[in-house]
Amino acid sequence: MPTPQPAQRMPLRNWLWLALVLGYLLASLTGQHSLAVHLVTLMLGALCWVAGQRLIAVLLSLGLVGAGLYGVDAVLLLAYLPPLAAFSFMAWFFGRTLQPGIEPLITRVARQEHPDLPAPLVHYTRALTRLWSGCFLALLAFALVLAPLLALAIWSRWVQALGYLLPSTLFLGEYVYRRHRFADIRHASILVVIANSVRVIRHAAIRPAAPVGAPEQAPE
Repeated sequence: MPTPQPAQRMPLRNWLWLALVLGYLLASLTGQHSLAVHLVTLMLGALCWVAGQRLIAVLLSLGLVGAGLYGVDAVLLLAYLPPLAAFSFMAWFFGRTLQPGIEPLITRVARQEHPDLPAPLVHYTRALTRLWSGCFLALLAFALVLAPLLALAIWSRWVQALGYLLPSTLFLGEYVYRRHRFADIRHASILVVIANSVRVIRHAAIRPAAPVGAPEQAPE
């Protein structure tokens, strides 16, 4: 009988990241401005630490915490940073694959189902990649417009709600629309599409500049 493989445990640093993210979400939703700033400071310091810039991580964390304790107003703006950074990153993540000679991200997802992707779907998935990038740019613009108008707790509720609602609506709505527009082409179930999307996104984070038509490989 084959020896059962031990279950893989999530690394400790992943648990720490999860705790920081959940802590930030709770702090921002409840209007705990100072706590949200301190958690963002820890996130920034952790990013520098992981990148090998440990001295910068320590100095950055100490400097921001000190500024927050002494009431420097500009530091309080850090509480708005995570959603803005997330929307900016996702818009860039999709948009960078629209450069000449690079396979658009949604085209790479579509090739998981159809390696020999028909030309109409190639054009469609390129436009869809552009739409996804625009979706996150719209969320970024919306968040920036509301930031000076609303208190942190209310701003966070609006931004987080739309941050989940708009991409989910786009994903599900596009799936239904695509099945009707390209009714003569076989389409996988939505669960398969989700699995393919996760696989491609993970691989794109490692190998962003995939040549047009390059086969997708699972990341190690």
